[in-house]
Amino acid sequence: MSLRKYIVSLAMGLAVAACTQGTDIASPGATNPGTPPGGGGGGGGGGGGGTAACPSGFTCDANPTAGFTVAQLNGDYLTNLTLPFVDGVAYRVDGRVNIGSDVGADGNRAGGVSARLTIEPGVTVFGESGADALVINRGSQIEALGTAASPITMTSDEDLIRRAADPSDFGGDNIGEWGGLVLLGRAPINRCRDAATPGTVDCENLIEGLTNPEGLYGGGNPEDNSGILRFVRVLFAGFEIAPGNELNGITLGGVGRGTTFENIQVHNGSDDGIEWFGGTVNGRNIVVTGADDDSFDTDNGWQGNVQFAVAIQRTGGGDNIFEASSSAPGVTPLSNATFANFTLVGDRTNAWRLNTGTVGRYVNGVVDHGQECFRWESSAGNGTAGYQGVDVDPTFNSVLFDCDGGLSTGNSDQAAASASVAADANNVQGPSSLASRIFPGPEEQAMTPFDATTLGSFFEDADYVGAFSATETETNNWAAGWTFGLFPEPDCPTGTTDTGADRDGQNVCRLTGVITSDIRLTRGNFYELDGDVRIGRDVGADGNAADGQAASLTIESGVTLYGRSGADYLLVNRGSQIFANGTSENPIIMTSENDITNTGDRENAIGEWGGLVLLGQAPINRCRDAATPGTEACENLVEGVTNPDGLYGGAQSDDDTGSLTFVQVKYAGFEIAPGNELNGITLGGVGNGTTFENIQVHNGSDDGIEWFGGTVNGRNIVVTGADDDSFDTDNGWQGNIQFLLAIQRTGGGDNIVEASSSAPGVTPLSNATFANFTFVGNRTNAWRLNTGTVGRYVNGVVDYGQACFRWESSAGNGNAGYQGVDIDPSFDSVLFDCTGGLSTGNSDQAAASSAVSTGSNNTTDVANTLTGIFINGANENARTAFDVTTLDPYFTDVDYIGAVQNSSDRWWAGWTCGLESGSTC
Repeated sequence: MSLRKYIVSLAMGLAVAACTQGTDIASPGATNPGTPPGGGGGGGGGGGGGTAACPSGFTCDANPTAGFTVAQLNGDYLTNLTLPFVDGVAYRVDGRVNIGSDVGADGNRAGGVSARLTIEPGVTVFGESGADALVINRGSQIEALGTAASPITMTSDEDLIRRAADPSDFGGDNIGEWGGLVLLGRAPINRCRDAATPGTVDCENLIEGLTNPEGLYGGGNPEDNSGILRFVRVLFAGFEIAPGNELNGITLGGVGRGTTFENIQVHNGSDDGIEWFGGTVNGRNIVVTGADDDSFDTDNGWQGNVQFAVAIQRTGGGDNIFEASSSAPGVTPLSNATFANFTLVGDRTNAWRLNTGTVGRYVNGVVDHGQECFRWESSAGNGTAGYQGVDVDPTFNSVLFDCDGGLSTGNSDQAAASASVAADANNVQGPSSLASRIFPGPEEQAMTPFDATTLGSFFEDADYVGAFSATETETNNWAAGWTFGLFPEPDCPTGTTDTGADRDGQNVCRLTGVITSDIRLTRGNFYELDGDVRIGRDVGADGNAADGQAASLTIESGVTLYGRSGADYLLVNRGSQIFANGTSENPIIMTSENDITNTGDRENAIGEWGGLVLLGQAPINRCRDAATPGTEACENLVEGVTNPDGLYGGAQSDDDTGSLTFVQVKYAGFEIAPGNELNGITLGGVGNGTTFENIQVHNGSDDGIEWFGGTVNGRNIVVTGADDDSFDTDNGWQGNIQFLLAIQRTGGGDNIVEASSSAPGVTPLSNATFANFTFVGNRTNAWRLNTGTVGRYVNGVVDYGQACFRWESSAGNGNAGYQGVDIDPSFDSVLFDCTGGLSTGNSDQAAASSAVSTGSNNTTDVANTLTGIFINGANENARTAFDVTTLDPYFTDVDYIGAVQNSSDRWWAGWTCGLESGSTC
């Protein structure tokens, strides 16, 4: 499901301060942006309180505004002007303030005068009404060179007053409280007010929102330089002069690529966030939040590039995120902007409205939108006649489209929209998994990025989609420290309870009881499990159980959940789903309170909370009632859980219980009664529609992972320090697992694999396949093969201090055979290095020996040469690997045995604990 269904609306998030417990979290761009209202440490007027000295050369108001001494800006400035930073001083834009007088498209207009406005870091400029606007005319320049620590802020008096009363007030739905910023240049445009040739020096136009005199833009100089804007915030701007004639947050008319436009935010503009009217200006690190019309509006032949852009709409405000237009199809210069590495989040009209004559290139994007992605006008593109003989439509590369309304509206050119998206196989229509609204999750990281450097020298090499990389966090990213309200302090989400506690600067939010509505655990909080927390109510094997209710739990990357005792566990009932969307850089951690507080013997701690239980509707072979195994009627009560709920099984092999990716489960497991235990992770009847990848279970008091029937597959599975079996397979599980590591701890553990079934020959057989595994331990046995189990084990390395097998005579599918064929556990390309020999004295030694000798490329007389405990050495890599692709298309083709081929093979690194040198759990 899409992000917007779980996030607090932007409008509410911007107006809410810290949680009620008085958390001391510092949120970049929020309560600790490095730039309180006075900028640079002023804080509501700094030490001025209205008493700061008036800067030399300025006239100051008799009365302060929000504690600021107010220096006036008004009229026309025809010589260079500097706004110095003075703590406690703000500069008021009084009416239309012109910098310079229009020099004309060719620089020779009679009476034209060039001037330069310099604004020092940390300066605050404000207006009081829609008539107050700052205009940089053609031939003049602005040098607004803020810094991340001291950005330049252009805002309204009302904003200053609000934040003087409450620094965490981000304005809610307030918009249009002053005019805005307008830059006019001499770069080419394609919409002329007179009979002129588009793109030439004679083609000029009157900018929206302004009237003569002045206000003209356009010319013939693509390199035109209107100055520098860097680390500038424009807040609560925009004004409607007349319908269709508005000032925006920032208006760029014919601005050339000689201009620097970087680290810019426009917040709560009453019209568009930023509108480009022609020109060639490029931009980088651009943020638009809460625009009341379009976030980005491209028009009149703009041909610039933008890389790293974020647009977030607010609830109840906004139209399209992009509106892209031109004067007419095929008119040059084409409206043909390029956006790379963008993240769009909203719920209003469309993500794109592609209008007459627009082209455009959009690469490496993430779109999480509550309506359709496109309103694609049939007149979009450069026209059927083509441009220089070639038809050019808007194009998309490596964009993740997650739009609730589908790809395009009913009144769209749906064929064109579909064809453009389908033209690149790296575009994806599917769910996003963004964390904290804008940071990549596993869906984004799974995308294949486009090489933006092939589009031009302006673009940086960024091998990811979206505006932020996987290594960036809320406090360490290009937008941190200078943006306004982009990272509001996290609240406990709906469905949780704020405990009032503060742990390591984060809220502690409590989950308890049965959760019957969809819930999302957002990053920036700790989550405490109070008792057995159940997601949904069991819908039954057929989905029709009385009182059944499905729900979903989404957990963002980087989130930590914890329990305080064995009674605290998380259970996902049949029909409900979990989406635990961790990443390699920010795994999800489920652990104990003792672990968080670093209490006790962490190396040997076990069983400090209950664990994770997933229940599904896939077939099982052990029924609690008189039912036929493998049928819909065959269900059972999972170990460690009591009624109500706790049932698993059914007839849906492809049942989907959600996804777990990059998840650590630590110090879990609990014995309810002898033989009835919670494990680190328990999978009951979970189907192969479920994603189960990049999982670590560490120091579980019972099994690391136990599968009770089902068909779920898995990849990149690590179990360390389990106190019973590392992997326990039972009740007809028929899944595939590739790349497994199991490492026992000294003094803890039983078998690495315990494999069982209900009885020999009962179907579905207990018949899992493990490929590319490395088992390291010194406890009971590497395998205990019990009644009725079959199983296939290929490409393995076993370094074990006891016997390899305890092989029960009842293992396999029974003497009667299955469909007339005897099937025993089988092994291919496994290096067995077991100090205690192949099998124990109480084993079916003949069956064990036969399985090893009849399998291909097994060895019991080659010593392992593992390094770093589990990394292949010379002897492992000299072995002949089994072709796992012949077993099932699920498997990845590899030419080595064991889980980790060499020191360069690091699928396990970064997201696990205790395996990397210097890493502890």
